[in-house]
Amino acid sequence: MAFMSTLDPSGETNRFDLKDGETVIGRHPDCDIVVEVGAVSRYHAKIIRRGNDFVLEDQGSRNGTFLNGQLIDGGQALREGDRVRICEVELVYHSDTIPEFLAGPEMRFAGSTFGVTMVDDEAGESSSVSKVEFRSSIDGLKISATPEAKLAALMKINSNLGEALALDAVLPKVLTSLFEIFPQADRGFVVMKDAQGQLIPRWVKMRRANDETQSVRISRTIIRETMSTKAAILSLDASNDQRFDSSQSIADFSIKSMICAPLVGADGESFGALQVDSTEGRGQFREDDVDLLAGVAGQAAIVIRNAQMHEQALKNQEVEQDLRLATEVQAAFLPKHPPTISGYRVCSYYQAAQYIGGDYFDYIPLPDGRYGIVAADVVGHGVAAAMFMAKLSAETRFCLAADQNVAAAIERLNDRMSELGLERFVTFLLMVLDPGSEKIQIVNAGHMAPLVYHTAEGTTSEPGEDESGLPIGIDSGMSYQATDLVMKPGDVAVMYTDGINEAMDKTDEQFSIERVRQCVAQGGGAEAILNRLVLAVRSFIGDGFQDDDMCVVVVERVAE
Repeated sequence: MAFMSTLDPSGETNRFDLKDGETVIGRHPDCDIVVEVGAVSRYHAKIIRRGNDFVLEDQGSRNGTFLNGQLIDGGQALREGDRVRICEVELVYHSDTIPEFLAGPEMRFAGSTFGVTMVDDEAGESSSVSKVEFRSSIDGLKISATPEAKLAALMKINSNLGEALALDAVLPKVLTSLFEIFPQADRGFVVMKDAQGQLIPRWVKMRRANDETQSVRISRTIIRETMSTKAAILSLDASNDQRFDSSQSIADFSIKSMICAPLVGADGESFGALQVDSTEGRGQFREDDVDLLAGVAGQAAIVIRNAQMHEQALKNQEVEQDLRLATEVQAAFLPKHPPTISGYRVCSYYQAAQYIGGDYFDYIPLPDGRYGIVAADVVGHGVAAAMFMAKLSAETRFCLAADQNVAAAIERLNDRMSELGLERFVTFLLMVLDPGSEKIQIVNAGHMAPLVYHTAEGTTSEPGEDESGLPIGIDSGMSYQATDLVMKPGDVAVMYTDGINEAMDKTDEQFSIERVRQCVAQGGGAEAILNRLVLAVRSFIGDGFQDDDMCVVVVERVAE
């Protein structure tokens, strides 16, 4: 029976059998697979049985359904190992019945969907295991696969592994193939290093179904030895082999014979091992089996690495899709159009260094008819800075609406952001415009002062530079001071973040505040100065890399 599996927070694997009709996934308790996450829709998606296929369909959910990192549109047939992501919950599709999972006190399975798989691999007419030679000896009855059977199994490995992309599909196929090549094997293991370099059993296979109740122990000594020497280890009688005297796993299971081969990557480093052993006395492994298992391990290592790269590519696609969605969310926080303010013209430019950024600007209508124009820069950039920016956006609007005294409003904003206890701060510049008036109030919290071009005089000034306070979020209880600025018709004020003046060319030279001043000092209207400044910065960077977010807001006083 086909089913979906997922890991809960405790690391336990949960299984959900799929119905012959429809299996509904969602937050509602009537769903067949209940996902208790707030962002999941009540009836989020469903899996429909159509002939021999199971088809995944989204049910018009708010946040979409993803198959292998791609947002689905319409029905998508599921294949073994496909990953279905609903918000932060991931389920994996399996087409075959998997026996119960084994989780002994010494067994941990990281990354594998199933943990331990135990399949009763009975010999049949179509199986190469049935083609065995029985040899009588003083040690009793021994069995081994014929050369024809081994060749057939090796060809099957080529076919099976060549079709596998998901790691959890590769590993059981490796062990199934080994059981066909080595009919004397009673157990098989795939052990791999995790990201921290710890040896983790990734898949275990038992030949007999009733062995699945055993507590599985694998000798780290043996695995480490074969990985360090990059050579296969053969023991004709493991229970009496002096090399394994201290191995509790050998003693516990009375292993008669075993063989272990390293998994070696293209870089020449061992990242795991394959092991098969005999506990029932079905037969000993021989010298020629060493080369055979080493060859299988070499082939398996390539396929496993390919599967890991494939899975990483899928994860990267998911991250990229999430970042695209985050970009859309952030864009919703930023103004889409300039405001209409009597006596003023406003325009802006925003470009994040990555998908999303930490620079922030906003046009905020105040209860008394004034307008707050904000330009700010959260320290750093990327997802964390963007999340901090989103909180800053909401708090700024609240504080400015709650207090007509702009300096007091920024003091409250600083207190509220500092209370978060995050190791982040933001430089913040506020200009408050009064429609129909030439008087502007400026509050500066650790930001660059605005550059103001006075058309009548042909000069520039940087008001509020001396009155600047500490950036927002460093510590509560800070005081801020409002500075008055008079803008005559034709005057232009430029607010910008350090992604402009600190933009670097290929030689790591910065654009500099002086070049910003030169662009502003050439005068012109708001759009002319904005376009000139952005073009100058882009030309300066050239083919270089933009390593910080860029934001410019330009305010022009116009005749009423």
